[in-house]
Amino acid sequence: MLQQVALGKVEATPLQVRAAIAAVQYTHPKAGNSGKKAGRKKEADGASAGRFAPAPPPLRLVKK
Repeated sequence: MLQQVALGKVEATPLQVRAAIAAVQYTHPKAGNSGKKAGRKKEADGASAGRFAPAPPPLRLVKK
């Protein structure tokens, strides 16, 4: 609806425009917003490789 209002195809009341702006967040996520948690997890995965990789567990010697 907002595109049609912007192009001049539809006349909308100010209340309708406000309602459309409020509803658009549920249909179109913000561009480039991958989320803080996803970004932090990606950085943590990269940091846990190489020098800072966790050491393998010690070997268990079991006598039978």
